[in-house]
Amino acid sequence: MGADISLDDITPEDFAGLVKGASDEDLAAMVRAAGTGDVLARIFSGMQERFVPDRAQGVDATIGFVISDDGAEHPWTVRIAGGACEVSPGAPADAKVTISTDLVSFARLVAGQAQGPQLFMAGKLRVAGDLMFATRVMGFFDTPTA
Repeated sequence: MGADISLDDITPEDFAGLVKGASDEDLAAMVRAAGTGDVLARIFSGMQERFVPDRAQGVDATIGFVISDDGAEHPWTVRIAGGACEVSPGAPADAKVTISTDLVSFARLVAGQAQGPQLFMAGKLRVAGDLMFATRVMGFFDTPTA
């Protein structure tokens, strides 16, 4: 994710490959070098693109994500309703569930290289709200393969 590559050119599969091949320290450094906020914007945009409506039939929910990095929090809202998914920066006022984690754990989660329950049990992922619903959230999206 160097300065000569636009984040818009990084596919979810490219990102998954970068995540797979990087140590936690290298992954954090790469994301920070590209701009944590910009990388998160691309990740959430990719989640919207990879949303699978059939997996979220009947779901009408707002999901909050809080990604922490280097002392800063980056809140995002994912709204699923009517077979559509919309993402936006900022914390939702009416979240059914809020998922909080660190930058590296989140990158590994969305890249399919970590599982939510394991991160939760390791204390790297926190859930506020509907825990049972939280277990379903990542299943609403196709996981990129590296």
